[in-house]
Amino acid sequence: MTLGQRIRQVRSDESQDAFASRLNINKNTLGFYERDERTPNATFIADVCKQEQISTEWLLYGEGPMHRGEPAAAPAQPEQPPAEDFKMTDMVTKTIEVLESDTIYRTALASNINAFHQAVRSERTLAQLEERMAALETRMEELANENSQLKMRVEQQAKNLSGYNVSENNAQAYDKVAEDPDSYNGAKKTG
Repeated sequence: MTLGQRIRQVRSDESQDAFASRLNINKNTLGFYERDERTPNATFIADVCKQEQISTEWLLYGEGPMHRGEPAAAPAQPEQPPAEDFKMTDMVTKTIEVLESDTIYRTALASNINAFHQAVRSERTLAQLEERMAALETRMEELANENSQLKMRVEQQAKNLSGYNVSENNAQAYDKVAEDPDSYNGAKKTG
């Protein structure tokens, strides 16, 4: 079952209009999600799980119980396919043959292909997001260090200026130094 099919199952007999309205999305967007034409964003997934008491693992991956708090079914032991070497051209030919047939296997294969395709895209997206997150965390640390250094420089400049008599005439200059410590050039006291 695909993510879109699971979203449709959660909606149950409720109309697309009503369900979309409760989740603050457009009815057309919901339709795209249910037909697996678009991948829902994290906010939508979180809202569905929260409002409908749905397990995130079930909604995203079809694993575990559908509703939160339901006992998990005993995990099925998947049969291991025989280790076979295969040629990509043979697999494509066989896939095309099944997809062109008028059998139930056609629907099952198409559904599986869509699910695997979505899983591969999700893994790529997750890896890219993890890389971006790491880069952003590094940049945040750099900015925090830079901010700390700038704060120390401003405090030092303020100490340097504290011995000077600041009158209304040079108050603007003092403010400028506070905004841009590099503009301070060791000006002399003014009275």
